[in-house]
Amino acid sequence: MKTSAFDQITTAVGKSTSTLVSASFFFLLAYQRDAVILTLWIGSILNAVLSKVVKKILNHERPAALQDNDKVKLKPSDGGMPSSHAMSLGFIGTVITEGVIPLEYRFVAGLAMAMYAAFALRYRVSLAHLHTSEQVTVGLVLGVGNALAWLKFGVGDGNARSVLSWVQNNLVSAETGLFPYSALAVPVVIGILVVGSFERRIALWMKNRGTKDD
Repeated sequence: MKTSAFDQITTAVGKSTSTLVSASFFFLLAYQRDAVILTLWIGSILNAVLSKVVKKILNHERPAALQDNDKVKLKPSDGGMPSSHAMSLGFIGTVITEGVIPLEYRFVAGLAMAMYAAFALRYRVSLAHLHTSEQVTVGLVLGVGNALAWLKFGVGDGNARSVLSWVQNNLVSAETGLFPYSALAVPVVIGILVVGSFERRIALWMKNRGTKDD
């Protein structure tokens, strides 16, 4: 059966989501290098870690159709609840819209991010069968909720107990208020380990190696 143009667009967006969103966030961090963006990045990493922990605890099965989908080469072996992609999209979209975008552009930016997320998550539910709609919905709700909590308590209003205050005092230059270029390798490595399905790729490599040895 011929794939529709809409499905082709959805697939292109869905397959590139991890790389595009991660790279865009990193380039924003590298461009601005200020305490606010760095604090938002820390929040996004903690949000990603939380999604993996909750998955382990719930161990909710992914759709059975995933195993029959030959288009998904790297099939995840972990649970599907909540969707890590949905949590990350919900978190990053919210903190960027509310914490970075100027007020007069927030509606348009938020709408654009919501449309992008809709395409990306439709791919994961309807085309790749990586998640159920419930797993994606829970991921989005958790991601947005975490983002709002992080904006309130992590970024806060500049109080001394906020994460932003700690970042200002410990991670950025006192003279320039910027994160040093020489330290940008740290977010790259952490992002690959936490967000890049690193453990999944290692597991697949070990499985393939074991098969060859047999």
